[in-house]
Amino acid sequence: MKLKSWLLGSIMLYSGWVSAQDSTGEKESGHLSVHGNVDLYYKNVFHGLQGPTTSFTGKNRGFELGMASLQLAYQYKKTGVVVDLGFGPRARDFAYTDEGIMAAVKQAYVYYEPIQGLKFSAGSWATHIGYELLDPALNANYSMSYLFSTGPFSNTGVKVEYVKGSHHLMAGISNPTDYRHVPDSVLNNKTIIARYSYEKENGLVLALNYSGGKQVDTANVQQLDAVLSLPVSSAISLGWNGSIVFRKKKVSEASDNGNDWRHWWGQAVYLKAQLNAKLQLAVREEYFTDKDAISVIPLGGNVWSSTATLSYREGPFTFMPELRWDHFSHPYGGNAHQGQVSGLMAVTYQF
Repeated sequence: MKLKSWLLGSIMLYSGWVSAQDSTGEKESGHLSVHGNVDLYYKNVFHGLQGPTTSFTGKNRGFELGMASLQLAYQYKKTGVVVDLGFGPRARDFAYTDEGIMAAVKQAYVYYEPIQGLKFSAGSWATHIGYELLDPALNANYSMSYLFSTGPFSNTGVKVEYVKGSHHLMAGISNPTDYRHVPDSVLNNKTIIARYSYEKENGLVLALNYSGGKQVDTANVQQLDAVLSLPVSSAISLGWNGSIVFRKKKVSEASDNGNDWRHWWGQAVYLKAQLNAKLQLAVREEYFTDKDAISVIPLGGNVWSSTATLSYREGPFTFMPELRWDHFSHPYGGNAHQGQVSGLMAVTYQF
């Protein structure tokens, strides 16, 4: 109830501020837009490992709210602000380093665009790395890949972006990965982020991404990531995401024959087929290997995952039945099972 009152009060206060600005008689006023989405799911594990394997779909045999999101964006001339809030288990897991009301902040940043195509931003925003997005209404599959689940999730700092035709460049500096607030008791070095993308209006996207720096546990993490989206026809598109992470051991960890660096890598292929005006079939095939057990999903081996999702859309409403199969090269998480077969039904609504 306190959270609801706080959110309602904030929106009313913001709306009042906008109205007050308009009442001053200024000839030019800003533009406020409001967007959001809600999702929920029911998951059932038919065979094998009963626990979660990737992010956000950990509840088995129960109806579960994923996330309720509300995004406010206000733009005035060359400046703007975005506040993106999320409530529910998905938002809480996304902001796992935050506590209390801060866990509801998905994104919060201000920007300044002095000339067309050049933008400076400061604040906190979702990661530029990877193919999938946090909001399930924006993905073709409801469950997440291993590549997404191993992160990063967000960056907090400053960045500059430059767009020229189909070319997009971004570079920035941020706190250690996923930390909006860095506690005084841990290392507070900075992470360098960068991106180059080539994007066409027909849906063709080629992106090269980078993130690197020392983390709060003193480990040095360097990630290279690539994304390709290719329209095959008006009804079929292909996507690919590949990522490799190099991790230098923490100060407290002993060296192994002088080799302090370990790595994990993975890749996923995405197929989307528009069957008719309301039906879409999405298939994801992923291979992820972490033989050194250094990722947040310490496999100690590799996993092959296949996911098929059918989406029925009726305006802003989408119903998503999904089947998924995961096979591990070694028993996962100390469990005797080396695989999982699961299914889920999800609903998303955008506004």
